[in-house]
Amino acid sequence: VEGPQYQLLPEEKHALTTNPATAVADCIHLPIRTGSCDAAICIAVMHHLSTEGRRIRCLSELARIVKVGGLINVQAWALEQENDSKRKFHGTDVLVPFNAQPKYLQASTQKDEESNPQNKYVAETKGKGVAEMLSEAYDGAEFDCKKNLVVFQRYCHMYRRSELE
Repeated sequence: VEGPQYQLLPEEKHALTTNPATAVADCIHLPIRTGSCDAAICIAVMHHLSTEGRRIRCLSELARIVKVGGLINVQAWALEQENDSKRKFHGTDVLVPFNAQPKYLQASTQKDEESNPQNKYVAETKGKGVAEMLSEAYDGAEFDCKKNLVVFQRYCHMYRRSELE
């Protein structure tokens, strides 16, 4: 059977759909008691873990916190894509562009007027937009002038079919 597999929750677990408890944490060191969760989701995380050991540790942590018989949902990028997909990967360990909107980035605090009384920074940035200035403030970032975005390269492990099973 292709595609995701869904299970209907039994009536006694209906609260999961109406008032779930959520947490954000380090996926290889979860600050949650063993067997204390009915379910866990791990969406868009696993493919950013750079070693097999870290990926196994993440899965082990999910298994540790979920009660016996509970549900774990892991979603990660796949090497194999549909024929009409715009994404094509040439290996399992790749760098992919992440387009960051400037409003979500923190401006550099080292190049402000207080730390540069000669206004050198103002001269350097004259005529540049916020995204272009921010791309210069972050190591490894690039400026996409067509989209007016700051672009970072991020590591992704592309899973082969059945690799997570």
